[in-house]
Amino acid sequence: MKKDNKKHLNSTQVYRTKILVELLKKNLSVHRDVLIKEISAKDLRNISVRTIQRYVKDLNEDYGIVITFNKGNKHYYLNEEKSVNIESFLSHIEILSTAELIKSSFNETNNALAFIEFENSASMSSILNFKIILESIHQALPISFEHYSFYHLKEEEYTLKPYFLKQYQNRWYVIGETEKGYRTFGIDRIENISVGTKKFKSKTIEAKDKFSHVIGLNYVDHKLQIVKLSFDISQKPYLVSLPMHRTQKEINLENGKTFDIEMIIHPNFEFSQQILKYGSLVKVLEPEWLKEEIKEELRKGFEGYL
Repeated sequence: MKKDNKKHLNSTQVYRTKILVELLKKNLSVHRDVLIKEISAKDLRNISVRTIQRYVKDLNEDYGIVITFNKGNKHYYLNEEKSVNIESFLSHIEILSTAELIKSSFNETNNALAFIEFENSASMSSILNFKIILESIHQALPISFEHYSFYHLKEEEYTLKPYFLKQYQNRWYVIGETEKGYRTFGIDRIENISVGTKKFKSKTIEAKDKFSHVIGLNYVDHKLQIVKLSFDISQKPYLVSLPMHRTQKEINLENGKTFDIEMIIHPNFEFSQQILKYGSLVKVLEPEWLKEEIKEELRKGFEGYL
């Protein structure tokens, strides 16, 4: 059995590493002394140059977060192109950080969960499926299973080459290829899963690229295009702190009454649902066909109350 030599972050390292990566992601490059000052201030403990060097080394080697140091100007640089998905890493760190906080609370009181409400109850079976599927992705082995479709309201058997796992609205999905092409399956609806023995050639990078311009799970509804939205200015803080998509960019900066953005995405059903939930607080600017589609949905909704 292969020995796992990867280092595991303790609670202090989790918190500091999160600050380090977030600072570099926000600014792309940060002076070494500024990093030390910022992390020390938030952690309320002074850290050394050597500590920063160790964190950067661990991030590079163990997590695929590529950070370089320029000895001339003493700046650290984050290479987003060569790094693994940084948003996924930060989500991972957020989970670890939250778990550490809950753990420390249990050390102080045995009823800590009385003060915490999770979004919903997860299926225990999906946890086992997650582990099996993730291991299959690592080993490039196909999986066979039965999956219940909410759309077709029936269960079918599939064989899938799994490429990566994706989280959307508190559910986990596996994305890969069947004999009919790319498919997405909710792992909480997978049963009787088994792992094959014939290795396949992984297409994880290609698969992630196909879904990189998607909000939700479907990239085939419409071609890749620029979408422009105009929000009530009250929504700006929420959309800045939690963007709808990684390509989100503010436009019409001279307009102080609305917060206008554009994204490069495949508009799909899930995206339309995201727009509709804002009601009167958003308006589609472009493309014209999407504007008409949302208007028609709003009209139908209005008529339902007559």
